[in-house]
Amino acid sequence: MKEARAQFGKTAAAYVTSTTHASGADLERLIAVAAPLPGERAIDVGCGVGHTLRRIAPLVAFAVGADATLEMLQAGRESVVAAANAAFAQSDATALPFADSSFDLATCRLAAHHFTDVAAAFRDVRRVLRPGGRFVLVDNYAPDDPVLDTFINEVERLRDASHVRNHTITGWRELLEAAGLRTSVESDLMTTKITTEGWLERSQTPRDRAAEVRRRLREAPAAARDAFKITDTTFAVPKVVILAMRLA
Repeated sequence: MKEARAQFGKTAAAYVTSTTHASGADLERLIAVAAPLPGERAIDVGCGVGHTLRRIAPLVAFAVGADATLEMLQAGRESVVAAANAAFAQSDATALPFADSSFDLATCRLAAHHFTDVAAAFRDVRRVLRPGGRFVLVDNYAPDDPVLDTFINEVERLRDASHVRNHTITGWRELLEAAGLRTSVESDLMTTKITTEGWLERSQTPRDRAAEVRRRLREAPAAARDAFKITDTTFAVPKVVILAMRLA
């Protein structure tokens, strides 16, 4: 988590204007699946600068965004989230500073692949949800093919050393269910189209690591080029929306 704080502390401003994070079909689907209600309390875990919080807060009684990186929270408070019923809390995802059963709804979008102990984070999400509460996870996933799994996770880690793992869809679901949550896949499988140079610039990837990322994309085997839709300037990462519920 220390590595993630360092990474996102220096790049927070770039996430305010990142179209990948500020909008997209996956954000719209998250809102639809979450189905927030006016009387509910919601938490967005790994909220970053608050793009999901901005969308959910007007639909519930109270919403809080939790993130380990102070600079991300400050950028969100200053530039993204204006709702009077929204607050931010600096917190590791594995130790949320809230009582058991505090929330009706939890979300986590494009953050869990940075969690150093995602299993513990999902257990704490379950803890702060009331029985019957909902958790909507949106994240990138790796293909089932181990070679393609290794390819995309190594490229992601080269680009951003705070990246831990894009799990397979089965892997994400197993982690959620091991935490005591019942899951279902709630989306047509989507992709995030990435412009390689903008992606490297946003993360301030060191020059030597950026060169290696470009090389790997340029020399990718045919299966990887097909799976990740690699071109000279872009590629795509698959993404899924999973609904999980706390039963008891």
